[in-house]
Amino acid sequence: MKSKVLVLVTALSSLVLLTACSNLQNGLTASTSSSSVEQSQSSSSESSSTSTSSSSSQEKKVDTSAYDSIISKYQTAVANNQTDASLNSLVVTYANSQTSPASTVYTYRDLDGNGVEELLLAFKPGKLFKEHMITDIYTISKDSGQVIRLTEGPQLGILGERMTLAYLMDNTFSYYGSAGAMAGGGSGYHFSSDGQSLVKDDRDSGAEKADLSSWDWKDLSSASSNSSSKTSSEDKTSSTSLNADELKNGNYKSAVGTWKSSNGKTITITSDGQLDFWGYTYPIDKVSSNQYVSGIYSLTYVDSSPTGNTPIQLCPKGVSDASDAGDNSKDRILATNGMPSAESYFYRVD
Repeated sequence: MKSKVLVLVTALSSLVLLTACSNLQNGLTASTSSSSVEQSQSSSSESSSTSTSSSSSQEKKVDTSAYDSIISKYQTAVANNQTDASLNSLVVTYANSQTSPASTVYTYRDLDGNGVEELLLAFKPGKLFKEHMITDIYTISKDSGQVIRLTEGPQLGILGERMTLAYLMDNTFSYYGSAGAMAGGGSGYHFSSDGQSLVKDDRDSGAEKADLSSWDWKDLSSASSNSSSKTSSEDKTSSTSLNADELKNGNYKSAVGTWKSSNGKTITITSDGQLDFWGYTYPIDKVSSNQYVSGIYSLTYVDSSPTGNTPIQLCPKGVSDASDAGDNSKDRILATNGMPSAESYFYRVD
């Protein structure tokens, strides 16, 4: 009997020990499995993060300096009063207009939210235009880096006079004529999916018109592009000196700036065709060779009371104007109705 009891106790003890070992083994296995899952998840997360970071770092950055050539091309066209089909001719026409001048400004803005800033040109608000009037829009291809003109063709190629392209708050455009006459009543345009063209719609979206006055506009006439820094010393000289060849062809741009006489009076000639003369502003008419003195050029202006107009003579340095009162070694403007005196000469101050 004692022997049977001993065997039973021994058997029960072995069963308890085996059960405990089994539970311990299962616990270790579960712990190891859980740890492996956590490590796997962590590794997967790190891999995903690395992949995302790598993808982000490989995203192409668009170099907007490609727009410099467009700005330079417009500047040259305005200065020479010449244009071609790749530009909005109205920009050149109004910049050189004697009766209704208007200057152009430009800015960079991501209009469709795709990460690429577009180049916009617009007429500056003034007597002729009451608000910024878009004249041209360019973008850059993310793939090739090439500049693409968005406003081309018979409808969008000549904006700013009879036809208006208004930018709306939902990143689309309203297109309407001067006769009908405001955003919300014309056809529309929206960006294509790749952002490289404008697609016409039968009607605009009806969204509110954006206020362009708060954008960071810069004057086209004072723009400085990367390419402009590479101009030769000869070009730099011509930009600050009266250019006889240009004046001979009726181009007065080398005379743009402020000129001052010895008695403190000033004459200012602006790039958009205005003459500020002793406190009064007049539209510039033209520049022509002086009929009496070779090498001197007459600048005429539009005055509502032309009787008694003071003649304006542009005198390049080194050229005598038949008077000893001025300094022939400098560019100068002679403005007088009578015999020249020292106070009749104006010298460039900017």
